[in-house]
Order: sequence, then C-alpha cells, then structure tokens
Amino acid sequence: QDHARARGATIYGEIVGFATNCDAAHITQPQRETMQVCMAQSLAMAGLGPQEIGYISAHGTATDRGDIAESQATAAIFGDSVPISSLKSYFGHTLGACGALEALLSLHMMREGWFTPTLNLRQPDEQCGALDYIMGETRPIDCEFIQSNNFAFGGINTSIIIKRWA
Repeated sequence: QDHARARGATIYGEIVGFATNCDAAHITQPQRETMQVCMAQSLAMAGLGPQEIGYISAHGTATDRGDIAESQATAAIFGDSVPISSLKSYFGHTLGACGALEALLSLHMMREGWFTPTLNLRQPDEQCGALDYIMGETRPIDCEFIQSNNFAFGGINTSIIIKRWA
C-alpha cells in the first residue's frame, strides 16, 4: 500500500487471503479434499467466514472430473449461498496465466458491481455440488470480498481472496 501510494498508483483491491497446496495424486485427476483445504486456508488467512465472500471465481475447466471435484469442495465450504461462475467460458484455458487473469477480471467486476455468468451453462451436472451458479445473464452483486480459485495439473491448488479497496 505504501509503495503504491508513493508512486501515485491507483489501488483497486487488496489481497487479504491466500493459500496453495499440492496433492500430487495424479497429473489430471484433481482431489476434492485438497481443493477444499486450500479454499478453507485462504479464508482462515483472511480471517473471514464463508458468508463474507460475495462471489467465487471458479477454475471451471468444463471437465467432468475437475468440475465435479471443484464444485463439491466449494459446496462443502460455502453451500449454495455464494454466487459462482467461471470466466474460462469466455476465453478458454490460458494455462499459467489463468490465475492472474481471472483474479484481475473478478476484481474489476466487483468494482463495477456485477458478475458474469458461465457461458453456455444451462444445467449443471447432477454430480456437481449444489451451488449458486450464475447462469444466463450478468448478476448485480455488491460485495466487499471475492475468492478466486485455480486448480492446476498435478494437483497444484491456489485460492486467493481480494478485498475491494475503499
């Protein structure tokens, strides 16, 4: 914060929670349990409860194993109380850039007061967790905190919580 102000930068948000872990169980079969631990640890670092998150940016790769594991892990922590969507439906999987890109876009949406739906999502898979999926059209949401999650090859999991800058 001091460094940004000293150089005259505009501050848009503050990273208040972060976690990363790796289960290394399989290169392409994500593990629900370690995803859940990662999300819970980022909440703990931020000192927040699940009810304080206003939007979740899902990793959402549109793969059966990935989306089912991620949605079940998310539902175990948040239930169906937090709106969630995946930005990959707009530009595909950017691999190493997806975490930064999705966090930045989520921060922008939070500042604008609306969040985009997951494109082409009309009916979530029955095996997916019961979540508040944003579908169809943008949704106005006024919130102070967002969580952006990414779950990479080899079981590398990352979760970041960003607070709107006042």
